[in-house]
Amino acid sequence: MLKILLLIYIFYNYIFSQQNTNLIQNKFIDFELPSISTYNIKLSDLVGKKLILLNFWTTWCPYCKQEIPRLITLANKYKDKNLEIIGINIREPEKMVKKFAENKQINYTIVLDTAAVVAKKYNIKGIPTNFIINKEGNIVFVGPLLPTEEIIIKNLIEFEKKEVETNKKRKKRLKGKTKIVY
Repeated sequence: MLKILLLIYIFYNYIFSQQNTNLIQNKFIDFELPSISTYNIKLSDLVGKKLILLNFWTTWCPYCKQEIPRLITLANKYKDKNLEIIGINIREPEKMVKKFAENKQINYTIVLDTAAVVAKKYNIKGIPTNFIINKEGNIVFVGPLLPTEEIIIKNLIEFEKKEVETNKKRKKRLKGKTKIVY
């Protein structure tokens, strides 16, 4: 019976996360939160520069703990490919979160939403909840499961295409304006 309930839960979460990839086209909601590394992270400083994966989580959540190894792998694999992973811990003390992150060897940014202000703005009903924010600041994925690697790659490719187009336009504007002075 427990296995059947677990399969139903996994199936429901999978369907929910896949449906949301096509339905959600909202803009990101900006925030500034302290990281466990003693500096603040402001989301708007990163949007447009990187593809952003927001992961709302807590240390006591078993499903959140299951996602951590995959998040670490994604951070390692795409660290030089414009993917920024931000783990948003909800309502837990900094010391506990910091110790947990060190024990799990978390290599992506962890910020503290100690009053759940950002979680409320993002309408978090359960954890984990994951979001992908593209170059334009649009939320292109929401789900209780992590996005598939195909979704991440697709959005990274779109990000890189737009970056190449921007660089071409920049070079075109500068062409003819540069003078060589001897």
